[in-house]
Amino acid sequence: MTAAPPLPRRRGLEWLGERGGSASVEAAIGAVALIGLLTFGLAAGRLTAAEAAVTEAAHAAARLGSAVRDPAAARGQATTEADRVLGEQGIACAELTVTVDVPVTPIGQPSTATAQVRCAVRWADLALPGLPGRHDVSAVFTSSIDRYRERP
Repeated sequence: MTAAPPLPRRRGLEWLGERGGSASVEAAIGAVALIGLLTFGLAAGRLTAAEAAVTEAAHAAARLGSAVRDPAAARGQATTEADRVLGEQGIACAELTVTVDVPVTPIGQPSTATAQVRCAVRWADLALPGLPGRHDVSAVFTSSIDRYRERP
């Protein structure tokens, strides 16, 4: 019986026809993918922060709406308060809508003040410079009104 001829000895990937030099291409592709992943993570974090800020603004607007005795004044002050809270958090809304519902009920009846805050945040403000468009973030919060407080 005759022995099989020995296989030619090749190094690395030369056996498959690869000649080397692709490490720099792989590194460039990996770097682009890593930068894209980091940018996406940063944008997701900023969007979460914007959602938290809008929720806090809705809480503040509803609390103020339940404390002010005049429903018309409550709406104006709640809008100002929501804008202030968003400004403190560094959120710039392209469009801010604050809706406060303060029903007029007789003394002794339970009542609530409900605030809805909607903020249109530009993607460029969420660490994605140059990206057009915006994302609407909204939150609703209800605060109870003291049933024995003076009513208008």
